[in-house]
Amino acid sequence: MANYYVKRMGPIAEINLIYEQLGDNEKKQYEPYIKAGKIISAFNTAIATDFFCNMPYSEAFTARSVIYGGTPNFRPKYDTQQEIYYAILKDLEEAANYFKTASGGDDIFNRQDILYQGDMDGWYRFANSLRIRYAMRISDADESKAKEVLASVPLDGCITTNAKNAVIRVSDKNYAPEGLWTALYQSHRVENGYYAYAPEPMVNLLEEAGDIRLKLFFQPASDDDGIVYDTTLDIIPYPISADQAIQLVNRHTDSTDDFDIQKIYGVTNSYVFLHNYYLPVGIGMTAAETYLCLAEAAHRNLISGDAEEYYNKGIILSIQNYYDYYANSTAEEKYKMYTIPATEVTDAALTTWLASSSMKFNPAQALQQIATQKWLHLNYIQAYETWAEVRRSDLDILVEDREGGKLLNDEEMPVRLLLPATEASMNPDNYSAQSAYNKQNVRLWWDVK
Repeated sequence: MANYYVKRMGPIAEINLIYEQLGDNEKKQYEPYIKAGKIISAFNTAIATDFFCNMPYSEAFTARSVIYGGTPNFRPKYDTQQEIYYAILKDLEEAANYFKTASGGDDIFNRQDILYQGDMDGWYRFANSLRIRYAMRISDADESKAKEVLASVPLDGCITTNAKNAVIRVSDKNYAPEGLWTALYQSHRVENGYYAYAPEPMVNLLEEAGDIRLKLFFQPASDDDGIVYDTTLDIIPYPISADQAIQLVNRHTDSTDDFDIQKIYGVTNSYVFLHNYYLPVGIGMTAAETYLCLAEAAHRNLISGDAEEYYNKGIILSIQNYYDYYANSTAEEKYKMYTIPATEVTDAALTTWLASSSMKFNPAQALQQIATQKWLHLNYIQAYETWAEVRRSDLDILVEDREGGKLLNDEEMPVRLLLPATEASMNPDNYSAQSAYNKQNVRLWWDVK
């Protein structure tokens, strides 16, 4: 929670306080910062409330207001998740309306804008696509609100091409922050006792469909540096069941037949992920997710439109998105396991493949298919969104995690994070009012299934 209030939102709250002290002319000059801040705030807040559900929001962020003549509130009330979602949807609409007609930022904003480099159309599309994401996030709990939001978002004003994806990149490894790359690097270390193995359900799905993402996501068994041991090997998937995994680890440890897990099971593609500094350090929203959200909305009659067309477009854009990471990889050639021609990822080639694959749209299985494609696309590089969508859709492709035959977490999968203990001492009355909800097995407001 401190990550949200201090690291993510603290700077934005400070900017808002400073902004209110400016004169009218200066406010107009710095308005792009404030509107972009509303979009980033909405993005950050959705992640936080999807972790904790109810939390301080409308009365929060006032700790430093005394410096600017305001009154701080050190014990803010908890807003409901519904109230929070309504607030961020309103902020996104306001920001979208601003960026739709904004003529452009000044040179300073354009240089400081690490997301879109001053492209107002990019911010406009980002805000609108987030509105679609969050409308669908709450659609099971509040269908009328979801419909209202969806009806007000123009498709031609959303992220519909990978060129407009809301992503942050760095120039090289010297500027790479700790995060995805660090996690991948650490997961490819024998001394840590685990690898970023290729999970069985995902490998099987991609292999059955003949999906090119199999080779973009994974490679055969590799050493600590990500070099494949034997290029003639297939990508052998690793079981995700705890019982099966423990058996393999025990055999690896006690083996008398030279059984070596690291030399058998496939891992994350090191050319695309582990050593690739073209891979974004942050992803806000992509065109593939926009279309997969629209596919579900159309199938459920929340909007008009062709669900199959949206679904197909979402898959094609996802494949082309990951291919872009591959084609522009900064990794050395020694890490490249597969050569994938650009002709294999054209719209025409992918449309032909999809029509005869196991991923072909089936109206009777549409919701499961769409949820599965979101899971494949978001993957672990958008882990927060993946967890939110798995909870919302109750995706049944994941194997129950059992150890010794018993489902972990006392037979209940966690569906939220617990509020930090510091809340009990710093905001006791408001915290106590949440006690009935502050349990790992109590579903969020939007998680009604």
